[in-house]
Amino acid sequence: MAFDALKGRTCLVTGATGFLGSYVVERLVDAGASVRCLVRASSNCVFLPSSGIQFCHGDVTDPDSLSFPLRDVDYVFHLASLIKARSPSAYYRVNYLGTINLLEACQNVAPWLRRVVVVSSLAAVGPSLPGDPLDESSPCCPTTPYGNSKWQQEQVATAYSKRLPVTIIRPPSIYGPRDRETLAIFQCAALGLVPSLPVEGELSIVHAADAADGILIAATSAEAVGRTYFIAGDETPSYRELMTLIGTAVGRHGVKVPVSGWMLRLAGRIAEAAREVTGTPIIFDRWKAEEILGGFWACRNTRAKCELGFEPRVPLQRGLADTAKWYRAMGWLLV
Repeated sequence: MAFDALKGRTCLVTGATGFLGSYVVERLVDAGASVRCLVRASSNCVFLPSSGIQFCHGDVTDPDSLSFPLRDVDYVFHLASLIKARSPSAYYRVNYLGTINLLEACQNVAPWLRRVVVVSSLAAVGPSLPGDPLDESSPCCPTTPYGNSKWQQEQVATAYSKRLPVTIIRPPSIYGPRDRETLAIFQCAALGLVPSLPVEGELSIVHAADAADGILIAATSAEAVGRTYFIAGDETPSYRELMTLIGTAVGRHGVKVPVSGWMLRLAGRIAEAAREVTGTPIIFDRWKAEEILGGFWACRNTRAKCELGFEPRVPLQRGLADTAKWYRAMGWLLV
């Protein structure tokens, strides 16, 4: 997919070393853009391209570190975000206050920007109703500290859109090669275990390559200024259907293991206790347990299709198979 408008343009990407961020950087380099990656000293850059990028040391939580990376920038892609944290205050500090710091710096240092793309999340809106996927007019009712921080982020972005050309992107669950957060599900399926949840559910999901394409399409579309878009795949599988597809991807049709609501909630509490002991943030906790038991997390991509011409190109079954193959090639999936 060509993005001619980005050729020769200078783009700053926050969260460049993250899962989705690495795909966005890769797409920008392929488009001929000059890419600056905002990184911290602890950032793991292993999945970033070996050429066509410049590293700028900084952190969205440190306002003083943002001025230099923004000099002469044409586009800003804001993907820096906490998806797992030890406390709600950490989500607030990075996802909300970090966005304020970045947008304030954009306004002060680079008011000529062509676009600022703020990547939020379906979690900012909250769960859907059975058979009724969310759209961009749905009220925002986040149910987790992470979701609440992303909703606050969106409110900030909307406020700054009066002074900056801001576009907000809301992906649902993202999967694909390089993702460590869904790896555990593939490992479970590879062991021949299929968790059977007490809710059927309905889930929107998108491959990272499609999400990155949607982000770049939105960045280069005049129609997208001041707008919000769900960038999602066309398929909305149930939990059971998704686990069956992952089982097929890893070549196993396993034994169903019933997981009740109280078991999932207990596991979330145990995970939180382990997090306190180790000090290591993990994505599964009591809030994630409640999110899973909510079951219905589906959204419509109609606006993105109609206004931007976005079309997801990776069918779910093929994307899962490619992901499993990549995990095995990297030695992440051993069975």
